[in-house]
Amino acid sequence: MLCNDGQQPIELLNLIENISKEKGYKVFRFKREQGNDSLNIYIQKEALPYSQLILFINNKDKAVDVVNIIPMPQSGVSHIGCEDYNKLLDIYSSDVFTLIEQQYGNAIHQTTEDYTIQDVIPQSYSLLNTWIKGYPLSGHPNDMERWYDFVIGLHSSGEYLSLSNFEKYIEESCGWDKETIDNLSLQLESQLELLNYYDDHRLR
Repeated sequence: MLCNDGQQPIELLNLIENISKEKGYKVFRFKREQGNDSLNIYIQKEALPYSQLILFINNKDKAVDVVNIIPMPQSGVSHIGCEDYNKLLDIYSSDVFTLIEQQYGNAIHQTTEDYTIQDVIPQSYSLLNTWIKGYPLSGHPNDMERWYDFVIGLHSSGEYLSLSNFEKYIEESCGWDKETIDNLSLQLESQLELLNYYDDHRLR
């Protein structure tokens, strides 16, 4: 969604947050440096997976963009297909963006903006890089500890890193073969699922 003339992206994000709450959505706001906040919008509609929309400020284009839609652990699915993704986006857009467009004049736009992995996981990014800068494939206990620190940090932060983004970043950063990257991706997925399971059952 584009800003109006003279409107700052942070002001548009505030408006989106307020309208989302008025429409009954649960909202969580991540405070970031230099005011580049982001929003998590939790959405549970019809028979679609319980999910969260991730909204980032786009200062370059003077806009607020939906950069991802990810399933919640309670949904029972590990990823959202293209059809459900578009349905969830359409529902939220009709509820919130269309209302803002009608009442405040902000235009809705399609975005092709690329976001770095640091934008997506700002809290756990340094842990990922610490693991990469060591000897990540050595199997040495110190390198395993750095890997576990990343996985636990990612889980604890509540940030979401899609497996495709993880794989792309590892390929670009390390140049490893597909089999190695696939194995790491499966390892990340299974360990995060184990941590989610532990959190869900430890108080029972």
